[in-house]
Amino acid sequence: MTGEREWVPRTDAARIAQRLRERREASGMTQPELASKVGVARLTYVHWERGRLPGTLATATVNALEAALQVPQGWLLRHGMLPLPELGFDAANAAPHESGRDLLQARIPRARCQELGPHARRLREELGLTVAEVARACAVSHPTLSQWEQATFPKVLTAQRLRAWERALLLAPGELLAPPASHPRVCDGRWRVLIEAQTLEAAIHGVAACLATRGRNLVRPEQPLDKAASRNADLLGHRYGIGAHRNWPVVDVALSYGMARADVHKAVARLIARSAQFAFEIPVLDSIIGAGGFSSASAAVDDRVRDLAGPSLSMARAAAFADEILSRQTTGCPGRPPALISVRR
Repeated sequence: MTGEREWVPRTDAARIAQRLRERREASGMTQPELASKVGVARLTYVHWERGRLPGTLATATVNALEAALQVPQGWLLRHGMLPLPELGFDAANAAPHESGRDLLQARIPRARCQELGPHARRLREELGLTVAEVARACAVSHPTLSQWEQATFPKVLTAQRLRAWERALLLAPGELLAPPASHPRVCDGRWRVLIEAQTLEAAIHGVAACLATRGRNLVRPEQPLDKAASRNADLLGHRYGIGAHRNWPVVDVALSYGMARADVHKAVARLIARSAQFAFEIPVLDSIIGAGGFSSASAAVDDRVRDLAGPSLSMARAAAFADEILSRQTTGCPGRPPALISVRR
């Protein structure tokens, strides 16, 4: 080393170039990306990988190359270094100086990417989602996601893109890198859906949205329901005496949507039948049952039951919801469920 520069022996140029190229490709970076990280021109870096290295390199440049390639100091120019193990990706153990943005843009090693495709396809199929639905949730094209599932990655994944893929498959962070044997949100062919709400009335709205979209709102929670799904969710809410049209007779609800009354009945019946595809977990419902159940007497003496039910939900409708949607008979249920959207309020 002379001053702040490192000697690059001419006889070692080919070896150094090979190390640079192989490690960069293993890390999933392109030549322009690595050049940008190191602070040199793209063409300059291209020359280095072709073996056209200068007689010396600035020490700062060598250090920057080794940091970007995640190798020990001295690895690039030293003779006789053993090959490094394959790059891994562990955001939790990333260097402390990396910013959150750097972590999001970190590349998943190409070899790891190729392992993801078949696992992701299996988990998607367990959920019953189409390629197009997952692609939209990932903000990529249908052909791109198809390539990913076939273990073909024209560009390696960033951590940010990987997390979007996991969210689209209803997976927790890291579950696609270490895929489970079966989808954790699917049990006996049914989606397990946790509905967290302060009141059972609000929980019913959540269940209605899930059924109206066949669970697709869970994949893209930031997207509002489309017109048809919003209508169907409202129809199911009306079944239990809640929602924008809770006080309307069914004929008026049908007219407001330009539907025949019989079609409203059919739409709601389809949603109730669809509930068999889901296993809803509703903590607020458990709290109501633990506080005395749905009997009118319990609600009268226990204000907490009334508060947990919500301002518009009657005990009879709450019991009907538990029976019809959750297939859960509750103690103290007042009589038979009301007829399909036929009760005037």
